[in-house]
Amino acid sequence: MSTTRLSRHALMGLGVMAMFAAPAMAQPVLTLEGSCPGPLRAEVTGAPPDPRLNVWLLFASEPGSVAIPGHVCQGLRLGLGRRNLRVAATGHADENGIVVFEGSAGPLACGGFLQVLAWGNCEVSNVVQIE
Repeated sequence: MSTTRLSRHALMGLGVMAMFAAPAMAQPVLTLEGSCPGPLRAEVTGAPPDPRLNVWLLFASEPGSVAIPGHVCQGLRLGLGRRNLRVAATGHADENGIVVFEGSAGPLACGGFLQVLAWGNCEVSNVVQIE
């Protein structure tokens, strides 16, 4: 299993009581465990098992429908809004399509939203609210 350690700053308060939106078939699925503030474990299943593709854990303060500008996935709509939208962490899926992000979360991201983007093939996961 591929594991990426996150700094307290990178997580900026990610904690958990996840609310899940079911993704379409063949998309990565994001699940969360932990507390806000406190330890957080974000697991992605169904990611492309290609070590050349980055898997990005995205954070935003609000849900929405932001389109990705001028990159590989140009025009792809996320389930996240613009407010505080950023990449919280990056990783690569193992041979089973699993990526695990672990770290310590501070209070600033409580109530925010997470989504995964498999950069390169433009697959996105469900959106999960941090509570």
